[in-house]
Amino acid sequence: MMKKTMLLLWIMGSLAVGFASCGGDSEDSGWPWPDGGLQLQSQDLSRYTGWAELPAVDPDSKDLVYAAHFCNGLPGGRNYSICYSVGGRIGMWAAFPLHDCYRGSQKRSDKWAYDPEIPQSIQPTLTKGSYLQEPSEKQGDSYSRGHLLASEDRTVSYAANVQTFYVTNVAPQWQNSFNGGVWSSLESDCWNNICDIDTLYVVSGVCGELAASVTDRDNRKCRVPSHFFRVLLRSKTGKTGRPVQELEADELQCVGFWFENRPYSGGKPSDCMVSVSEIEEKTGMTFFVNVPNAPKETFERSAWTFR
Repeated sequence: MMKKTMLLLWIMGSLAVGFASCGGDSEDSGWPWPDGGLQLQSQDLSRYTGWAELPAVDPDSKDLVYAAHFCNGLPGGRNYSICYSVGGRIGMWAAFPLHDCYRGSQKRSDKWAYDPEIPQSIQPTLTKGSYLQEPSEKQGDSYSRGHLLASEDRTVSYAANVQTFYVTNVAPQWQNSFNGGVWSSLESDCWNNICDIDTLYVVSGVCGELAASVTDRDNRKCRVPSHFFRVLLRSKTGKTGRPVQELEADELQCVGFWFENRPYSGGKPSDCMVSVSEIEEKTGMTFFVNVPNAPKETFERSAWTFR
């Protein structure tokens, strides 16, 4: 299957107040721009009003860029959208739909590659190995390439899976018992919450900054986020056959998950369940802007199936 990728890049600003605290604009955070400043082509993502998963954006930043990736064989060709921090050299969030049509028999490709829609010079050198960290670079004792959109979320085809291994789709994530533990459980359990007919919409992202010293394979510093999050939206019945934008608030359900970037001992995803509005307050982001009736202020724990 041939891949088709469509550029949706533009420079964007710190998302309201939140990216000031979540490691946003490089001019304020001291993160240098590679190549002495780079001009990127800009397009307006807000025209995709039918994409329920997209959060709000602000087009004024000199640090954040977006790319939307398309793949033949997927509904509308849409795979996922990514927000990437140039100064931090990490993915900030990925927004994507989840439905049974994205699931198949494709194994993990591990085809690490640069994102073809973002200049390679501003991407981390991670195609041949994970992050370097002092005093140890041993996998499992340090930070790994933590996917925002998981490989396991795109097993319908080789082409769709390969796109999850772009280095713009990762951030430094503590491996032992977090990326390989409770976060992996969260990713897996999301598939217990897909709809029979309708679609589950997801944003996975990062926030904040730890003092840990982590670099790419060329010893260029990469920001280590202090937190990872995931927010979800779907219809309650999963069988409406209608766009979520047309549904009333009492026909929809939302939930969020908020994690520190650290080891977890026997943690369960449900232990970190919060409302979407709480994550909005912590990050300064606005989620599901194309779904005006999304009930972000509340969540019903029993309406979701997470361990």
